[in-house]
Amino acid sequence: MKNITCIEDLRQIHKRRVPKPFFDYVDGGSYAEETLRANISDMQKFKFRQRILVDISKRQLNTTILGETAAMPLILAPIGSGGLQYMDGEIYACRAAQKVGIPYTLSTMSICSIEDVAANVEKPFWFQLYVMKDRGFAKSLIERAIAAKCSALVLTVDLQVLGQRHADVKNGLTVPPKLATLRNLIDFATKPAWVMGMLKGKSRNFGNITGHV
Repeated sequence: MKNITCIEDLRQIHKRRVPKPFFDYVDGGSYAEETLRANISDMQKFKFRQRILVDISKRQLNTTILGETAAMPLILAPIGSGGLQYMDGEIYACRAAQKVGIPYTLSTMSICSIEDVAANVEKPFWFQLYVMKDRGFAKSLIERAIAAKCSALVLTVDLQVLGQRHADVKNGLTVPPKLATLRNLIDFATKPAWVMGMLKGKSRNFGNITGHV
């Protein structure tokens, strides 16, 4: 890890370690990826405000988010299929966030279930929920989150229509999945550490919706 100096280094390492369908999923966006590029451009416009000739011995980044103390104004956002990027990925991500003192948000479409994550971390985490036609199922997810002592509910309200992700279609990462192509199988074979990790993981299905979809 000593040669990692920036986020791009981590991105390139991840690209080498996981099969192409799953890297493309977290690395890309929908349609022409205009929103993705706009988001990156908007974030790059934020600059640090320089202050000089001031005492910096007591500088700190901690703040309060939804009544919770956070070590810095940062939240780990929900990522669908996180557990396919790395064995039990959601559990490890939540542990990492809690170790540095920031909130972690578990996706409805996570691989590890709400209960799996809650059983393997020390503190409460947040849960992300989509607006669903099946209000009964949505209510059951909220009840599970409450039972797991999730401390906040993050409601996604801008996904009335799924955007087509061209890379996912080409890679066979569809519903239902069509991953068993010769190209993908060869790709999987070149990632033995990833394959072994998936075999050892707690789940390889969408833990929160198994049995419903």
